Amino acid sequence: MRIRLSREAGRHVVLDRFMLEDPRLSFRAKGLLAFFLAHPQLDLSNKKALGGVSLEGMDAIETALRELEEAGYLRWTEEKDEDGTARPVAVVSPLSRIPVLEPQETEPSDVESKPSSGTRKQATVESQADAPAVRIIARLNELRSNAWDWARYTPLSAKYAKNVEHINGRLSDGFAEGDLVLVLEYLAAVDGGKEESRKYFDCVTPFNTKNFERNLAMARDWEARGRPQAQPMSKHRYEQSHDPSIYDRGRRGGAS
Repeated sequence: MRIRLSREAGRHVVLDRFMLEDPRLSFRAKGLLAFFLAHPQLDLSNKKALGGVSLEGMDAIETALRELEEAGYLRWTEEKDEDGTARPVAVVSPLSRIPVLEPQETEPSDVESKPSSGTRKQATVESQADAPAVRIIARLNELRSNAWDWARYTPLSAKYAKNVEHINGRLSDGFAEGDLVLVLEYLAAVDGGKEESRKYFDCVTPFNTKNFERNLAMARDWEARGRPQAQPMSKHRYEQSHDPSIYDRGRRGGAS
């Protein structure tokens, strides 16, 4: 079996960050995909040669192949040789054909299976509860209520478009749900309890395009260091990481 690259791949190996951060793939599968992209003429039928380029055994390689197929980076097809003989071909794509966060909608199979209006309403609520933005805001509410003293805490709601706008914007950019939650947990750890941070720990400022990638890099470093206890943050570093003016500009119609 030979690998044929899909049209998205050029002659140079360019690894999209989304692939490297795809939570569906193990490091083994990511490495194997990178190797495939660099060697489009590799013959998968030659298992000895494939196993000889790394320390992985064939069982591990076959497991990684299944991961790549299930995540949408690899698919199988057939091509005919000049003599008409069909041979299997593995088509490798540098981008997944199966989005991680694409909502799945199901329809009743027939009229008899349709629920009553009350049941349909409940089903809608349950499907919304599974949406990434709803889960992210639920975690945001939990962190907000735990990090500050409130006379009476009013949870933020995902039913308002302004509360999900920036969250869905970052998800559509290819960031994972876990990335957004990590940023919230990092900000709560370093700024929790600070009165100057309270109004900016919301659905807007942490996820604004000007703030998010920088905060995500800091959050990943914080996580890699074992999520240490908060240290006093200088005024300059605080402004660099949060830029609270984004919040006010956003309320006046600034770009998300």
